Amino acid sequence: MSAWSRDPATSRLIRNISPPKPNPEMTQTISLQDRFNPIRTSLPSCIQLPEADGDKFELKPQFINTLPKYHGLETEDAYFFIRKFEEVCAMMKISLLGDDAIKLRFVPFALNDLAKKWLYSLAENSITTWDDFAKIFLKKFYHIHKTALFRKNIVQYKQEHSKPFWKYFEHFRDLVQCPHHGVEKWRLCQILYDGLVIKTRLLERVKGDS
Repeated sequence: MSAWSRDPATSRLIRNISPPKPNPEMTQTISLQDRFNPIRTSLPSCIQLPEADGDKFELKPQFINTLPKYHGLETEDAYFFIRKFEEVCAMMKISLLGDDAIKLRFVPFALNDLAKKWLYSLAENSITTWDDFAKIFLKKFYHIHKTALFRKNIVQYKQEHSKPFWKYFEHFRDLVQCPHHGVEKWRLCQILYDGLVIKTRLLERVKGDS
């Protein structure tokens, strides 16, 4: 920093330069290894929590213990997790907190492993409602190839000769639970009918008689 002052003897302006302040990092000896050591950082959350009506509420540990867990594995069903999580949160009644506020506060405790890392990688305050979370969560963990596989299994569904009708029908209902398989209801009825073993046997008998 520099400043100007007038010399009383000569009435000339004199530039006064103050010495620079010492840099603490320069005066302190830090080894190269220490400079590359990881530091403790606290990144902001991707969830912007809705404002509560007050601050006198408690998130009890037993609530967290009842939450379903999702790890982000291929074998897990993202739709089933969302549905089960919503059912559990519907039983939680916390004063001063609305439904969205409850779900958004508890969902980080329901995610583990790969799913937890994915949550931490999202941009700050990018999620403001439960619908925001559900959409981005399903987009990440319910891949397009899963929908294509469900649709393929539905269209090509056939009853096995050793499988009774009730198992055949129950398995078919499990397949069509994918909310966006895109197959019309009338088409589902036709697929179910065409896949029956008894219908196939009747057609074979008619062809044999002719």
